[in-house]
Amino acid sequence: MSGTIRESFVNFCKRQQAGLLLVGEIQKQEQKDQEALLDAQEKRFERKYNLFYENLDLIMRHKDEIIATPRYANIDAHYLLEGGGCYVGRLATSRQINIAGTLITFNLKLGTLLKIWETGQFRIACRCGDTAVIRRFVGTPLSGGSVASAICPKCKAEIHVKNRSFGKYHFFAAGKLNEDIEMVVKNLIAKWTIAETEQQKKVAEGNWRDPKIASDLAGDGEICNLETLLQELWQKELEEAIKA
Repeated sequence: MSGTIRESFVNFCKRQQAGLLLVGEIQKQEQKDQEALLDAQEKRFERKYNLFYENLDLIMRHKDEIIATPRYANIDAHYLLEGGGCYVGRLATSRQINIAGTLITFNLKLGTLLKIWETGQFRIACRCGDTAVIRRFVGTPLSGGSVASAICPKCKAEIHVKNRSFGKYHFFAAGKLNEDIEMVVKNLIAKWTIAETEQQKKVAEGNWRDPKIASDLAGDGEICNLETLLQELWQKELEEAIKA
């Protein structure tokens, strides 16, 4: 059973004079550094958010290609969809899990977001003739009421949407993040199984010293970010325009 450790004022002054930092002061510095990192990250996500929706028409033109290309589909998109409600809190589009002392982050993927936008709950007709997509919503699970905001890829109009089921927004989107987590974990298990098979081959050949399964664990290759995706899509459309 843990208890509070107390010290006399005299000892406290001696420790301060000796230049020994209090644990609380060390913790405060770490908290300050973490807050600075979070602030920088928020500004980065805000820039990406604006960049994405400014180019939403480009994204939607290549929607099927993005979904079908793992390098594109796996791009982090957790900051592109916002939601929340009474009693259920903010929509979780990012989750961190502590596994054996290692903090693993699972984010909603771009391919998954585009699939969410294929459902009628997250779409609405725009006066320009195109289809707008929901990018934020709030509501309550008690009455089921909600208000949402959609953006049109073509004319960039902001459309306010009312009287749609809050549950079909919140729990459907939350379920999609769970599917992304499941997909990542299954992918890791599959790769570990392959690495385990390779390790067993090396052991059987007898020419591998102290073999470890982790040494044969392979990833999915280079990670693609939003900026690279946009650049490649612009380049592709430019090349197609020149050919035409």
